[in-house]
Amino acid sequence: MANVTIDSEGFYLLDLFPGVPDTRLSEPKDGFTGADHHNVAAVAYPIGTKIQVYNKGTGVDGYSVLLYAKLEMQDATYILAARHFLTQHTDATAFDLTNDAATDIGTGCGAAAVGLGAMTVDYYGWFWCGGVAPESFVSGTGGSYYCSSALAIGTAMLADLETPGTTAGEIGMKTAAGDAMAVIAIANVAAA
Repeated sequence: MANVTIDSEGFYLLDLFPGVPDTRLSEPKDGFTGADHHNVAAVAYPIGTKIQVYNKGTGVDGYSVLLYAKLEMQDATYILAARHFLTQHTDATAFDLTNDAATDIGTGCGAAAVGLGAMTVDYYGWFWCGGVAPESFVSGTGGSYYCSSALAIGTAMLADLETPGTTAGEIGMKTAAGDAMAVIAIANVAAA
């Protein structure tokens, strides 16, 4: 079966990463993709920092959680772009992420994050990890997300896409199957 898509307004992410949002922090003064802290070689925030913001006016109104983490690896062909799903890298560090199916801990096993745009391997930056798409903060998070097959309303897990691509990346969502799989999102609409 070919990949299908779901709009950013049709699902929300469940934050499975350790820690809670820091209530003393708000959006960085130059935004989540600012050059001083996003896609940088040296950390600008403590790894694992989470910031919760209220998305309003673009997309779905509601809370979004963004995570400060490291892009440990990316697929050589399908380099990280906005709306690409990532999960934890095989090095067993909770905040080292990858969008490369060959270097993840298993799409049904790890927490999920979404890229805000292009990044360099071994660099640090922000990733969407919980709540509604933060479209009013990062416009690139709005739009179509890929699913490996039809996605029913309800729980979703990560899955390798059947047809990877530069827009899709390698990892998408599918209907959750079995208790052993990590549920990373709730779909409010079906994708077929």
